[in-house]
Amino acid sequence: MPWKYSDEYYREYTRTTWNESAEAYVGLLRNLEPFRTDLVARLAPQSGERILDMGTGPGEPAISIARGLGPTGRVTGIDLSENMVSIAQRVASARGVQNVEFRTMDCGDLKFPDGAFDAAVSSFGFQIFTDPEAAAKEACRVLRPGGRIAVSVWGTAEQVPWIHAIIGPMLEHAEPDETGYIPTPYETGGPGEMVEFLKHAGFEHALEERRRYFLRFDDEEAYFQAILKATPIGHSLAEESEDTQREVLRKTRENLAPWKTPEGLAIPGEGVIVSATKPS
Repeated sequence: MPWKYSDEYYREYTRTTWNESAEAYVGLLRNLEPFRTDLVARLAPQSGERILDMGTGPGEPAISIARGLGPTGRVTGIDLSENMVSIAQRVASARGVQNVEFRTMDCGDLKFPDGAFDAAVSSFGFQIFTDPEAAAKEACRVLRPGGRIAVSVWGTAEQVPWIHAIIGPMLEHAEPDETGYIPTPYETGGPGEMVEFLKHAGFEHALEERRRYFLRFDDEEAYFQAILKATPIGHSLAEESEDTQREVLRKTRENLAPWKTPEGLAIPGEGVIVSATKPS
């Protein structure tokens, strides 16, 4: 019987699979650091500000931002995954960062009053959110007039080989829902797409910039360990038959071949950074 995509189904799937991947995802963060550095630079946090990190995962960039806000600044990081929030709390405590807090929350339904924050940030979150349009509108609501937002998402499939090396083969076997729809990780990465999300939500002066960095892995096995354990991709692949799993991994190895170097795998990924401002 055909399955049916729904917000409820996807929200629970997202929560469950990121809970499973949370601990392993911490190890993948080093590869995302250049993108986060660019994202935070675009946001330009100021001392004393109140900042919301949407889809904070294991606490980044919330913890890094909090360190630069001074004694009166504060960051609130939220994530749908309880395990991610638990890790973020643990990391912040271990590093002695006291001006950051973490809460389990759906980014499309923020439990904050209007104008509660000076700025909002999201590192590769909008492609995961159940309802990115609702998340953008909620972000606008909880920012003060003149508040800023900066988000990063992955570019389209051909621009993100480090993900599409395995997603491409998986899509060959994916079963669409009863309407023919197949979710992908690239749905907000097209030219101007994230800009339109933010404009429609009420933001102005939206600016898009694309950054390309290489993600590095010691070898193929390190890549598979990261992509299958540290993201929900492994959960999705495990739902397929053993024959399909073997075929997907075989094709993935073929796709990785062009990115082999004497030092290991160096696979490019394009991040799209979009910033905007809430009208004053």
